[in-house]
Amino acid sequence: MMIRIALSALLLTAGVAAAAEPTATIHELNRRPAAGETFAYDPALVRIPVGGSVRFEPTDKGHNVVPIRSLWPAGVPPVNVPFNSAATLVFDKAGVYAVQCTPHNGLGMVALIVVGKADMAEFAAKAASAPGLAPKARAKLGVLAGAADRA
Repeated sequence: MMIRIALSALLLTAGVAAAAEPTATIHELNRRPAAGETFAYDPALVRIPVGGSVRFEPTDKGHNVVPIRSLWPAGVPPVNVPFNSAATLVFDKAGVYAVQCTPHNGLGMVALIVVGKADMAEFAAKAASAPGLAPKARAKLGVLAGAADRA
């Protein structure tokens, strides 16, 4: 029930392990050409199995990856991928993990990682009333939750 983080092949603390080939890769972008969107994770929604991993790639500089704490699964330590750093996160617990780019949250730079089976309707309701979310981030989380529910 721990998220293991391998940060640019540097092991930061005890219990941190490098992951094998990532299950999914999310790029951190200033502009997502296909969608005409600025400041975005691409893709913004990934589904992985329990034990799967996601690689965050700083394709464009100036982005980080941190949890949206009010939406983070209970009992799971928060993650912190520093600005301009690549990292592979391994998810050992089923749930919905909402992440954001700190300076671009207000512009809707959020992503969802759905691990195993998850109740997307419950997540969407929680996101609709989560404190501290910018309107664009809240709206995008609702769209992503709806897309995950249909998938």
